[in-house]
Amino acid sequence: MTFPSLSELAGKASSTFQRFPVSLAWAVLGTIYAILSVEGTLGEDKDAQAKMILTLVLGVSWLIGLQFFVEQQKHPRKWLWLKPMMLLLLVLFYWHIPDISVFDELPEYITRFFLFLIAGHLFVFFAPFVGKWNHRAYWNYLNALVTSVLRSGFFSGVLYLGLILALSAVDALFGVRVDGDLYFQVFLFCLGIVNTWIYLSDFPKDMHQHNEIHFRKALEVLVKYILIPLIMLYMLILYAYAAKIALQWELPQGWVSYLVTALALLGFLVQVMIDPVQKQSDSWTISKFHPWFYRLMLPLVGLLFVAIFRRISDYGITENRYFVVAIACWILGIVLYLLFHKGRKLVVLPTSLFVLCLLASFGFWGAASVSQRSQLGQFKKVYQTVLDNEKKATQAQYGQLESILNYLEEREALADLNEVTGLNLNRFYTNGTPSGSKGESGWYSPEKVLDSLGLVVENGAQNDLSSNNFYYYNGSNLPISYAIEDYQKMVPFRFWTNYKKNDRFIGDYQITYNHKDMSVDLFHKTDAKKATLRIPIKNRLTALSKMDNDLSEVAPKEFLLRAENDSLRALLIFAELDFYKEKNTVHLSRANTLLLLGEK
Repeated sequence: MTFPSLSELAGKASSTFQRFPVSLAWAVLGTIYAILSVEGTLGEDKDAQAKMILTLVLGVSWLIGLQFFVEQQKHPRKWLWLKPMMLLLLVLFYWHIPDISVFDELPEYITRFFLFLIAGHLFVFFAPFVGKWNHRAYWNYLNALVTSVLRSGFFSGVLYLGLILALSAVDALFGVRVDGDLYFQVFLFCLGIVNTWIYLSDFPKDMHQHNEIHFRKALEVLVKYILIPLIMLYMLILYAYAAKIALQWELPQGWVSYLVTALALLGFLVQVMIDPVQKQSDSWTISKFHPWFYRLMLPLVGLLFVAIFRRISDYGITENRYFVVAIACWILGIVLYLLFHKGRKLVVLPTSLFVLCLLASFGFWGAASVSQRSQLGQFKKVYQTVLDNEKKATQAQYGQLESILNYLEEREALADLNEVTGLNLNRFYTNGTPSGSKGESGWYSPEKVLDSLGLVVENGAQNDLSSNNFYYYNGSNLPISYAIEDYQKMVPFRFWTNYKKNDRFIGDYQITYNHKDMSVDLFHKTDAKKATLRIPIKNRLTALSKMDNDLSEVAPKEFLLRAENDSLRALLIFAELDFYKEKNTVHLSRANTLLLLGEK
């Protein structure tokens, strides 16, 4: 076995870059940008950096797929204009999405990002075969895709493991403190540059010329003895469940839709794997997989639709249910196509799913618009039922109305209910401004809306679905002065529960939020294991939780925390605070603070 020399590796890397200059330049620059963002070199505007990183991530698969498409055209140079067009679309995407900080209030944008990301990866699966078709060449192309993913993942994973072990050895043997961010930066380098470069290095250029099928024995064993038996097992379970439904005359549970969907996707995967050799195979399970799998799938697809529409009839459409319906329709279409179309082409699978992702991302037919209209209609329906019952709601109805109000509030669509309720729902924010508008934050309570509508729970039952255990404070715009003569340094420090890496530096000290103990800890750069100074916040949050949910009327001094030892004094000022209480225990959601530090 001969190993390639450095000159051979350099030559291969160079030829790969010459073939994919735009894609690799995009991946390299994007990786460098992400590494610098983690390091903090790019400044404090994390929202703009996160938007840029999302755009850079999105562009990789689209640019690779576009290169594959252009290469297979008869006159590739005539199609080069598509590359600047794609770059322009990516710029428009960056301009289109809002700040990451309001993604929680505008979930349709993160949904749109993932739809575009999935569509970009699906584009790679059929890009070289747009307008052209070669049955055998397409199977070989898919085989090359899977092989490249596995090879690049293995090689970049081994490199990453080796590098982090080397860093750990330097840390342990020489006492040199290795910043935790460096491990993540190495991961970004291996994933963004090494993995992408290796992935693209061995792709054949003339993809339509590769017509010889090499169906490896290992692949046959995988399909014949593992995947097809699993499919048979899942089918047996689902048919037994269908028989149970028929005997007991009950509607299916909602979770069955996920099992049917998984079964269909697994079946499509097996079909792709065996398609070129199915008719010549000596194995009965392989040769008869088509059409028996698709005939047996039709009743299960019916079961899938019954399970989905049961949930929709009760609670309306949300984005998640929209996607389940869309996938169910796609599965039905593919099953019928593969079952009855004689000249079936496997490329229809990724192409149709690609179109479905794009269509679901925008327009009045898209996931966001359909779901919002459905929830508005659901609110009107349930609200009218409660009105007809003299404004007495069951716990289920009360909880459903609460859930819809929260859903619409997250999408800034509460005003659509003003006519139905006769209320101006924007006044139920603490500052009168919907959360996420013009960079302002507001605290919203659906319970206050339902109380204002005069709704009560039947029989005086306690509504366990509602909660007043959420607390919010925003003092960033309040005219408050602080005495800072005892402090020499100041740094803004933001921390929140869902993001585990919140470290900052102030002078020679690293600031860390301790999730377990709910404290802000300061570590000297020479000792990263023992906190030099700790500022506990749990007791203060517990005290605040005994006050009103809207903390705007609480004295500003309650949002100051001081701590000191023999050498240091610290002052933590909460500019913004968001926490909740569950089972008498407080949990921090997020906090925006200023930390002042003074040396004695």
